[in-house]
Amino acid sequence: IATISNAMDVGNPSNFIRVLELFHQQLNHLKNILSSYSVNDAATKATISEVFNQYNYALDPHGAVGYYALNEYLSQHENYKGFFLETAHPVKFPETVEEATNTKIEIPESIKYLFDQEKQSIKMEASFSEFKEWLMSK
Repeated sequence: IATISNAMDVGNPSNFIRVLELFHQQLNHLKNILSSYSVNDAATKATISEVFNQYNYALDPHGAVGYYALNEYLSQHENYKGFFLETAHPVKFPETVEEATNTKIEIPESIKYLFDQEKQSIKMEASFSEFKEWLMSK
C-alpha cells in the first residue's frame, strides 16, 4: 500500500478549509447553498448498529456520518431525496464496526494480500504538478 505524505495530516483533515477555498473565502455564499451537521462518536456507532440491524449492511464510520447527516437533512426537507457515498470499507475500522454490529468483519479475498504489504511513504511538496508527475511515472 502506497501512501503519499504532504502538509496535510490525513488523520485530522481540514476539509472545511478546502470547501471555503472553492468558494473564494466567501463564507456567506457558502452558507446560502450548503448545510452541515455535527455527528459525534456515539451517534456514529449507533448509526452503524442501526443500519446493520435494519438492513444487514455494515457501514464504515465515514459512511455512518454521511448516512446520519443525510437522514437529519431529509427529516427537515420531507420532499427531498438523497444519497450518501461510502468512503472506506468497514475492514479499515474493525474495532469500531465489530463493536457496533456485534459481528466479525470478514476481510474480502480480493484485498487480503494488501495486509501483507509493507507500508510506503513518499515525501513530496503539496503541489498538484509534483503529485501528477509522480502518478504518471508509475
